[in-house]
Amino acid sequence: MTILVGYTASKESKAALEEAIRIARLTHEGLLVVNAGPGGEHQHGSMVTEDQQLELQSLLDSTGLSAEFRQYARGRSTVDELKDVADEVQPSVVVIGLKRRGTFGRFVMGSVSDGLLKELDQPVLCVKENPAKPSGVVRDAPSKDITAVPEPRPLEEIPDNSDATDVTDSASTDTGPRR
Repeated sequence: MTILVGYTASKESKAALEEAIRIARLTHEGLLVVNAGPGGEHQHGSMVTEDQQLELQSLLDSTGLSAEFRQYARGRSTVDELKDVADEVQPSVVVIGLKRRGTFGRFVMGSVSDGLLKELDQPVLCVKENPAKPSGVVRDAPSKDITAVPEPRPLEEIPDNSDATDVTDSASTDTGPRR
């Protein structure tokens, strides 16, 4: 499967990418990083520049994961572009950055993350940038083998203690007269 990451050059998107890399290493999934904006004559701030693309590609190459970067600037909204990509690749999860913005800020400015939460059929993980708490991503660390975790026991193997008698009686819990 694939993990889809909505990406801009913001701190929040970088935190989302780091978390997606961490999850991909644990689950042995590939990454699809998508940058989308209106394009055309309007140079939008969410669009990744050529230098930023090279830096991002270098980071993706260094992870050792199967990773791809796509950029869309076809005059459509970011939400529509990511929704179409998610419908195409059917990712296990979509990871996006989340800005700390109040209700009024979301109302006035709109919110791509709100639109994605409403429109996407796949699970969405929103990641907030938190400089005080690093995500724990270590680029050169070997991935953990999650298959080494023991399988859970079937319910029929777990003893049923519903017939055990209750040894607690009211005399042993009484603390004396109440005032």
